[in-house]
Amino acid sequence: MVCLGVDNESALLEYFADLTEQYLGDLIEEVIEEYYSDKIDISAEYEDILEYIIDTLIDENLNGDYDPAKFEKLLRTFLRHKNLARIVLSYLISKYIEENENFTYFDENI
Repeated sequence: MVCLGVDNESALLEYFADLTEQYLGDLIEEVIEEYYSDKIDISAEYEDILEYIIDTLIDENLNGDYDPAKFEKLLRTFLRHKNLARIVLSYLISKYIEENENFTYFDENI
């Protein structure tokens, strides 16, 4: 396994974020607006949600392999099966909320 430098790793993660935005960005926003707008401030948390989705997809579907070609193939599969993509994205967003619920809207009662 080749160890990537910080610059290369940052560039790779940025590339994955761009790919995910290109293929699934509209769907991610639709799912958040339809089901989670009361729990997520999309303008404040979108980048964190995108990163969570990317990391989870890579861990669960690519066995942690940050391979751009495999990742893009996975995203294209989701794009062809939008109903499946909506379900998976909804699940991942709900997991993101569950893991981060103590940090979102925490200051309401302060």
